[in-house]
Amino acid sequence: LEGPFAERAPRRSPGTISRRPSLQRSGLLWCIMASMATRSRSLSTPRPRPTPVNTETPAAKKRRAQGADDVLDPRCEELIASLASMPPVGRAQRFRLSDAVRHVALADGRRLEKVVINCGAPTLYSNVEDTEDVDTFRSLCRIVVGQQLAGAAAKTIWARFVTSLGGDASLITPEAVLASDMEALRSSAGLSNAKARSIFDLAAHYERGDLSDAVLLDPSLSAAELYAKLTAVKGIGPWSAHMYQMFGLLQPDIFPTGDLGVRNGIKEAFGLRGAGKNGALDEKRDKEKLEAAMAPFAPYRSLAAWYMWRCADTPSFLE
Repeated sequence: LEGPFAERAPRRSPGTISRRPSLQRSGLLWCIMASMATRSRSLSTPRPRPTPVNTETPAAKKRRAQGADDVLDPRCEELIASLASMPPVGRAQRFRLSDAVRHVALADGRRLEKVVINCGAPTLYSNVEDTEDVDTFRSLCRIVVGQQLAGAAAKTIWARFVTSLGGDASLITPEAVLASDMEALRSSAGLSNAKARSIFDLAAHYERGDLSDAVLLDPSLSAAELYAKLTAVKGIGPWSAHMYQMFGLLQPDIFPTGDLGVRNGIKEAFGLRGAGKNGALDEKRDKEKLEAAMAPFAPYRSLAAWYMWRCADTPSFLE
């Protein structure tokens, strides 16, 4: 729970959620005060979803009680039904979100079914730009700027970067970057030397034609080929490439093992212990364990990774 009106709640396990206590008192004055408090609370805390009507058939209920792996809880089915009318999502690869959520909820013996119910519809694919309006260079610059920074710090540095190049994000182009002085841009935006060099190298890749909107949005380009093109840029490593593939191109089957929040979520949801400190899952030493845990969720591991962020109570990149 977040916000000035939120209650402090104990840390919860992935299969549970916190609920506000029900309001028991009555009276006109109290109703007015409660209405004002509820309105204020709604600014930071989502309203709880109403309890769905149980439309599960007796046969399905019996099969689910017996452990059938292909029968979902009615609450999960209601969530999936609410997504069925959405148009396909993704850039070069298009898919239906309802199909992805169903697969993640059913996979591995319905391991993440309760997580899906409690966390609700993923915001990973909401409020995204149309493909025609995607600026791949600007998106990659933002990911480079946000490397190894918390969300608030990343937004602050990004705002300074935009200001340094004219004050409007639409002015962030390879030409504008290459025409600027690297040290002046680095200093005014508050970038590290490594990030400044990375952004200038990225701009040079665009100028040469190694990267472009057409190249990165090419539907014939495989995830592995795209990854290779991105990591050829100085300063764009596995994490940055994976974040761009997930949030820039909305590719459905990306598993960012280098993200600490995702690894922490896997530890919580799967009950795994790794080779790191206090049993933390290590990106390199526990690679096989991590990949084995997420394998059943392919070809929608990007969505499964988003739910792992939720399990770890960690915002995903750009959220």
